[in-house]
Amino acid sequence: MKLTDIEFADEAFKACVLGSGVEDSDELVELVCRKQKIRSVEGIEHLTELKLLDLTRNNLTEVDLSNNTKLEEVFLGNNAIESLDLSGCSALTHLEVFMNDLESIDVSHNPLIEELWADLNDLESLDLSNTIELVDLRLNNNNLPEIDLSGLAKLEKVEIKENPLTDTAKQSLTQLNIDSVKL
Repeated sequence: MKLTDIEFADEAFKACVLGSGVEDSDELVELVCRKQKIRSVEGIEHLTELKLLDLTRNNLTEVDLSNNTKLEEVFLGNNAIESLDLSGCSALTHLEVFMNDLESIDVSHNPLIEELWADLNDLESLDLSNTIELVDLRLNNNNLPEIDLSGLAKLEKVEIKENPLTDTAKQSLTQLNIDSVKL
């Protein structure tokens, strides 16, 4: 499909996509649209070959990437995202969603994720039981009273400062065999 045939709801997003230097959606594998004042990524569902998406420092409140099944790296930091759908992103290995308004993140469909950076959100819980490849986890400045990291054998780095962790949660985290745990 020609990029010019896709209906984009946001002119700034459209300009970034059309400025990518490719003509067809199946040629677009990387899209970097930092600091473009983008409010909507409606139309991204047609960009099914994307492997890397960087929408850092925009004005997004919701992002649906469920049709972008080839995404491996997603950078959505410093927006105002309240709703994020990653359910189709089974190839995802790196996710940055720091500085948003997320109360939850569903990563149950992302078993290959190695790095998850979700600092400065409103997370109250996070189920990581399916993220067995996770190596680097950053959850500073959220509302997490507890977090279960058991079964995550590859985990090397955990940052979970400035959360209302219970004493039991803190104790279980310090007992993990991880070189770098910052509480």
